[in-house]
Amino acid sequence: MSIPPQPPSSPEPYPQPGPYGGPQGWPGGYAPPPMPSRKTNPLAIVAFVMSLVCAIPFVPLILGIVALSQIRSRGEQGKGLAIAAIAIHGATIAFYAILVALGLSGALDDGPAPKRDTGGQVTDPGSSKVNDIRMGDCFNTGGDLADYQDEDGGQASFSVRIVPCDQPHEAEAYAVFDLEGGAYPGTEKVTAMAEEKCSGTKLTDYVGAKPKLSEKMEMYYYFPQSTTWAFGDREVTCFLGDTTGSSTGSVRTTGS
Repeated sequence: MSIPPQPPSSPEPYPQPGPYGGPQGWPGGYAPPPMPSRKTNPLAIVAFVMSLVCAIPFVPLILGIVALSQIRSRGEQGKGLAIAAIAIHGATIAFYAILVALGLSGALDDGPAPKRDTGGQVTDPGSSKVNDIRMGDCFNTGGDLADYQDEDGGQASFSVRIVPCDQPHEAEAYAVFDLEGGAYPGTEKVTAMAEEKCSGTKLTDYVGAKPKLSEKMEMYYYFPQSTTWAFGDREVTCFLGDTTGSSTGSVRTTGS
């Protein structure tokens, strides 16, 4: 008894070309165009970058909030960048706020304040906040002066150790003044104003027109940073310092 052969299996159907060479089933024989990709919100990118470099206070925070609003209304990408910018800059502001609060409260001081006579001259050494340095004070920075770079901003530390000028010291303040208020003008502008005033008559009035200073002594200045400016810091302290060692005596024309 013979077994009839099985019918051949039908091959998988292949899409037949449409009238214009495309697969059948789509209008005009063409496949649908790919969905366009959503663009990333530019404000979110700017806010994230500014939060990393700690630029103008609160600006990354505001830009991040605005970016989130635009992303929701426009359907753009970048929500993660905006949230990261808000979180990073918020944490930065909180960190500096704590440091400033501790500095103002004296919690960061290394010991008791220096003692002064009725004329304001230091008679016994002590720790002091940078903003409490007076013109004519001699002090040590605890090693921060060697790493100080004025183009990168402000204070190397929140406190120094002020000593009588007849004791070994590495720096001497010759001028203290405040900058005008208003919005923070930027680090470059602040340093330019500080250097202009510190290198002018304030220096010659203190050391004289032809001072006999060590060649190792250089001009430095403490100045407000963007974070401390937001809390009312406007003070610039001009001082001469020697990163290679210490000396005794004052460089003031009336000093000894």
